[in-house]
Parts: sequence; C-alpha cells; structure tokens
Amino acid sequence: MGEIAVERSVECKASARALWPLITDTERVNRVIGLGRIELSPNDDDSAARYLVKTVSGGFPLEYEERPYEWVEPERFSVKRIVRRGLLRTMDNRFILEPSGDGTRVTVRVAVVPKFGVIAPIVRLQVARFVGRLANFVERMDEEASGGGVLTSDDSRIDAEGLDRLAKGLFDSTSGDELVAAQKLVELIRTGADQRVDRIRPYELARSWGLPDRAVLEACLQGVSAGVLELMWDLVCPSCRTASERMRALSALGAHAHCQLCDISYDLDLDRAVEATFRPPDSLRTVDEGPYCIGGPARTPHVLVQAILPPEQTVELAAPLSAGRYRLFVRGGPAAILRVHDDGAEGLDSVASEAGLEPAQADVRPGALLRVRSSHARERHVKLERVDFAGDAATAHDISMLPAFRSQFAREVLRPGLTLRIARVALLFTDLTGSTALYTAIGDAKAFGVVQDHFELLRAVIAEFSGTIVKTIGDAVMAAFASEADAVRAAAAMHARFPAFRRGSEDATGVTLKIGLHAGACYVVTANGVLDYFGQTVNIAARLQGAAGAGELVLTEELTETALREGWLAPDAPREAFEAQLKGLARSLAAVRMRLDAGG
Repeated sequence: MGEIAVERSVECKASARALWPLITDTERVNRVIGLGRIELSPNDDDSAARYLVKTVSGGFPLEYEERPYEWVEPERFSVKRIVRRGLLRTMDNRFILEPSGDGTRVTVRVAVVPKFGVIAPIVRLQVARFVGRLANFVERMDEEASGGGVLTSDDSRIDAEGLDRLAKGLFDSTSGDELVAAQKLVELIRTGADQRVDRIRPYELARSWGLPDRAVLEACLQGVSAGVLELMWDLVCPSCRTASERMRALSALGAHAHCQLCDISYDLDLDRAVEATFRPPDSLRTVDEGPYCIGGPARTPHVLVQAILPPEQTVELAAPLSAGRYRLFVRGGPAAILRVHDDGAEGLDSVASEAGLEPAQADVRPGALLRVRSSHARERHVKLERVDFAGDAATAHDISMLPAFRSQFAREVLRPGLTLRIARVALLFTDLTGSTALYTAIGDAKAFGVVQDHFELLRAVIAEFSGTIVKTIGDAVMAAFASEADAVRAAAAMHARFPAFRRGSEDATGVTLKIGLHAGACYVVTANGVLDYFGQTVNIAARLQGAAGAGELVLTEELTETALREGWLAPDAPREAFEAQLKGLARSLAAVRMRLDAGG
C-alpha cells in the first residue's frame, strides 16, 4: 500500500522565532488537538527509538516506536513513527516554517502508510481531519505569539472556595514582589492549563512575569506552607536537560540517575541535576499529568539541530551562524566541543564511536558543513546544542540557600549516608572574638544575650545577601552562598555594621568578628538532621577564618583580586598578603588579610 499524504499551509503574522517555541511544544499540541494520553515502556533495540508508546487513536489501540524528533531551529521539525500495532505501518509528521512577507508560512504535512488498501479512503479522511486540527492549532499559536492571549484551564476540578481560603493565608505571609508573585501563582492555579500547573518552574515564571527569581521562588515556598502548592524534585539529565524522574522528597534520592532518551547515567549534583518544581495538591485541583508526548524541540530549547544518525553512515549538519561555543552529542555519551568563529575551518569531519567523538574539539566558521559519521552498528541520534544556554532550573542547591527552606522544610533532607556533590558554593565562617572573656566579665546570662543578638545581626545580613545559615557552633556561624559576590559583600557588611552593634549595647564592648571565606566544590550530607557541607572547600574556609584576627576578613589571594576588580570590596581597605599555613593542606595558600572593622 502506498503513502497517503495531506499538506496544508497557514499564513502567520508572527516571525518564525516567535512561533517556534509555541508550535514545537508537542505536549501542548497533542493536548489541544484532542489526542489521547500515552503509556511508555523503555525500548533498547538497535533502532533510534528509546520508548515504545501505547495509546488510543480514533477508538483503536495503537502502539508505535517513539523515535527522536529531527529539527533545525527555527526552520523545520519532524518525527517518523514505526507502528507495531494498529491500522498503519508508519506515520510521518512535518512542520516547515518559511519567511512569507512580514510573517511566516507554516506548512503542516502528515504522511501515513496504511496496512490494508481497503481502508485507504477512511485513512485519508482521518489524516485530512488531523491536519486540519494541526493547522487550527498553528493559527491559535499565531494569535498567542501576536499578543492574542494564552490557553487557559482544561476541564479540571478546582476547589475554588478552598483555594480562596488558602490564598488569603499566602497573601498575608508575603509582601512586595513576593506578594505579586503569590497573586500570580494563585491565578495560575485557578485558570492555567494542566500542562502549565503540573510542573511549575519558579525561574521560568519569573522571566515571563518580569519578577526577581528569588521572589517567585520564595512565593512558591510560602505557597507550600500555605497549602496552595506541593514541592517536587525532578532529576534532570545534563544532556537533554529534561526530567527523567520525579520524586516527592529529597530523602528518596539516590547517588545516580539514568536518562533513557540520551542513554547516559549521571551523578545527582544538587546544583545541576536536581530541580525543585511545584504543583497544586490534588485536594485543590485535579491535574491531568499526561504525558501526551515526550519529544519535540520545545522540551530541549538549548538544542539547535537534531538528526537521526543511521548505523555506519554519515549525516550532515550546518554549524550555527552565530559565533560561540557549542557541543556535538551522540546518544550514549560521545561528545565534542565546537568553537564557531570567523577564523575556523570551512568544514568538519567527525567520527562517533564507542570511544567517543573525534575530534574532541574543533574550530569552524559560522554555517560550516559538519559531517558526522557513525561507526556504531546501532541507529542513534546526534544533536548540536548551545553550551552556554541559560536554563530556568531552580536547583536543589538554589532552594537550600533560602532561610525559609531550612526553617520550614526541615524534613527535606538526604537519606542517611548519601553524599551529593555541588560544583561550586561559597562558604563563610565567623567567630565572635572576646566572648570567653565576656562571660567572665558580665556573667553567663548577659554574655549569652550578646551572643544571641550578634546571631540576629548576622542572620539578617546573610539573608540580605541571599545566603543561609548552615549551623551555629558555640558563638560561631557557618553560612553558605550561591555566589562569591554575595558572600564577600555579606562579610564586608557584617564588619561594617559591627561598630554600631557594639555601640548599641554596653555589654558588647570589646567584641568583634573574625571571618574567613572560600568557594569551590564540596559535598552535601545530612548531619544532625540538617543539610550540611563537607570537603576541602569547607576545611579551607574554616582554616582561613582561624587565620583571621579581630575585625579581619581572610580570603585567598585569587578571590581578593576578583573582589577588588569587581567592586565587591572597597579598594582602599587595609590589607596584607601572607602565606597561610593551613592544617590539612600540604602546601601553604596565598591569602590576604583585610582589616574591615578598625574598632575590633
């Protein structure tokens, strides 16, 4: 039986760039045009298909191989499905976006091969109707891209009265940007389509709402406390950057995960591979979680080009037109860095094997021809992706930096014995000098009050600079920050505010701070019921604090130079370079002692 193909074009007002993220959101497409939910099972044969899909189409059961989509952003995308059970042999869906006047012509083409010739007239009618629904969807997306509104709630059950009651508590607990974010979150829960509320990503919403990331993340956490939202944990593949698994508690995490789509296993770094997302509880709103599709370019916006790589054959791709760093990746892990600039080569011949992708790095011109040859006996897919793509993931590390998370979500800890890596964190240690003498001079009760008051001062400064207190040890504090800039500024602010602290209490005369700070990789564990850090970065930060004198901040020489160059510290602050002999380090460390509180 021959192929039956139906094609239809839609003239759109919006540009291809504006339409691309909307039309390529295939999960949304399938929901809107009325396709059924799909059931997935892993597929590990020699084809490029990573899953087998079961669904119902037109009242008939259907099972097919879910092959990777192929696309060139923002020009075209397609998917071919091999049917294992159903009335068809194959299904091939294509979208082509071409400039047309001031807008874009979007051509939708669906081609199928029936198993039996007798059903060809019925199949042709069904394909024509299907193409019509796809064309209608394109028209709606053109309206949305042109400012005509977005899709709203599905036929989901919403407890409007309960939502109003809980929302009041949420609004009462927030203010400023957090209150604005909270109000928008409640409206999203009330009117948003299921797909939008099933996996709420705070930073993605912050970008679309024009609000600070932290404000939306804080509002989401407050929403959990108010009962409006639930906190979820998604395991994110470092290659395709999609969620390979979803969990309800950090304690359910293991040390590793596997992505079936990319066929790679990966470590669960808290600042890369574990993302905090949110959804309304079932008691407030029923949400159709789907899935309705697991492919499509919109799921991986950092990928510019993706293509099927046949066994022992070659595919041709075009290098990006914009200069920058990119990555070639072949399913299973082979990868190479591609540097695009005007002085690069006019073309590249690359070979993908079990050992990797050769050459491992290359320089090419914009638009250069990239030929990727496979030495594998199995069909795979290859993709060209942005390396420096800014994602919207609020990672587990991001959320652990919030004081509200540590105070209100103490149950969210790792399982005993599990250690997870963080690629970079800034750790700050303080010590209150003169506190021992203070207890002797003014008595335990008054001295204890001074220590507690100094904790409140430090806690306020740490929160102001987006950090969190990990723990207190006697009269010392260990704090963590997502960035060195925030940590250094926080340390400077602590010293700057301590003279006023001393003046405000006659009992605090003579006390001051010693601060040490260091940034780098470390590990996260559960210790004494809280998330804690360990590793060489922790040791160095603590030892630098030990090398500080009263009123001083001690940093490595490298971090000091960065802080002065970037304006994190005053350039005229008195400082002294020295070689720090730190316990546990084989070599001395080039450090700088900065005097920031002259009254110490």
